[in-house]
Amino acid sequence: MVAMEDSSCESSQAPLMRCDEAELQRIYRKIDWAVLPLMFMCYFLEFLDKILIGYANVMGLEADLSLRAGQFQWLATALYVGMAAGQLPQGALIQRFPVSRVLGANVFVWGVAVCCMAAARGFAGIAALRTLLGVAEAVVAPALIMVTTQWYTKRQAVPRMGLWYSGIGVGQIVGGLISWAAQHAPATASFSSWRVMFAVAGAVNLLTGVAVFFLLPSSLETAAFLSEQEKHLVRDSLLLDQAGNGAKVFHWSGIREAMGDLQVLLFVLFTLATVIPGGFITSFSAVVIRSFDFSPKHSALLTMVSGVVTIFGTTASTGAILYNFPRWIGIVLLLIPSMLGAGLMSFAKAKAAALAGVYLVNLDIAPLVLVFSMIGANVRGYTKKVFVTGLVSFANACACIIGPQTFRPQDAPQYIPAKVTVFCVTGVGIVIAVLLRILYAVRNRRNAAARNAAMDAIARGEADATKVLNEEETDLKNDKFVYMY
Repeated sequence: MVAMEDSSCESSQAPLMRCDEAELQRIYRKIDWAVLPLMFMCYFLEFLDKILIGYANVMGLEADLSLRAGQFQWLATALYVGMAAGQLPQGALIQRFPVSRVLGANVFVWGVAVCCMAAARGFAGIAALRTLLGVAEAVVAPALIMVTTQWYTKRQAVPRMGLWYSGIGVGQIVGGLISWAAQHAPATASFSSWRVMFAVAGAVNLLTGVAVFFLLPSSLETAAFLSEQEKHLVRDSLLLDQAGNGAKVFHWSGIREAMGDLQVLLFVLFTLATVIPGGFITSFSAVVIRSFDFSPKHSALLTMVSGVVTIFGTTASTGAILYNFPRWIGIVLLLIPSMLGAGLMSFAKAKAAALAGVYLVNLDIAPLVLVFSMIGANVRGYTKKVFVTGLVSFANACACIIGPQTFRPQDAPQYIPAKVTVFCVTGVGIVIAVLLRILYAVRNRRNAAARNAAMDAIARGEADATKVLNEEETDLKNDKFVYMY
């Protein structure tokens, strides 16, 4: 970050404190250093642990565990069955306990599961561990969205989400390196190179879980690194932006509203459409690259390029939001080359073109973070936001269950039906992005008069912002709310 000079803030008897942009940036640099590295590590490890099964397969896991036809496919699916099953209990834990503590405990639990995979001796054991891994990882996306929107305004949150979400791309790169290095490790009959890989990754998860549990602040009020005045300033900036999560109080009305909210339905459908290709990316990209007659070691290295593509798509799209680039256009611009990649992967005869298609499909990963940012910015009320993030994560898990099942053993090694599926659902994602843009434009136009009148009253000192911008109201009940798209 660029260094900023300190600048004093003014405080009065008014309910809101005012300070200049330089002072707020200084405060947010402190927040960034306290929360972003830990959030990045959580998402990086969550994705890394998902894709290790694909690397392990090209390293001999299937042969070592004597897996029958189709069983590896179910290993890929077992994790997402656990994720789907874990959404409700994890959502209840987030509602009841500090988000950072729930997140840290789950990172530790899934670290134990990954370590135990190094000792797996058959399908039943590793399938059970993959399911446990999914239950623990179910908390990650909802927790990180809640943590991000707890600290940052709507505009600030997008690049921060992009930073921790880029852990997916880093996970692809590091996973390839780990796989390549583990294949050079001396192996014995009882401890193959893929077992070394799981043991190392699990140990890193255990350490990260402890760090998150004890070091990630659970709330603005408990942040020891901020003074009381700094906390007040952050709280006021969130209030003026109509950001934050609201009070941590359970309201059935928030769930009822979410169930009837059209934007929530579109979030779920978009997640299904764009995450189904994730089954290919997380579990089968290494297998498909291997089908191009590359050695296991070369396949591991070539998958690292996918990580570079993912990082580029994520950072470019979220960074553009800082310059007021529309989110929905960013989604469309990412999905179009992803569709092209699916077409190349499916129908190109040349190996180089098909490999380029594999890489382009990875741009399909990035749009989901823009949807996460829409959820963080456009869903108001603590209960409603917890429910919606859990619902979208459930849709994510369901899509990931569907994705691997499209890669049927009888279609190997080309998997043409699965690749065509990737092409079609990506096109559906483009249509849904356009529908979200239309919906938000209509809602903002409906709220414009009330919002402008309220802000004018605040500017003239005729209204109390803490009452006008009621942080307990959900987005649909607040006729002054601004939807970001």
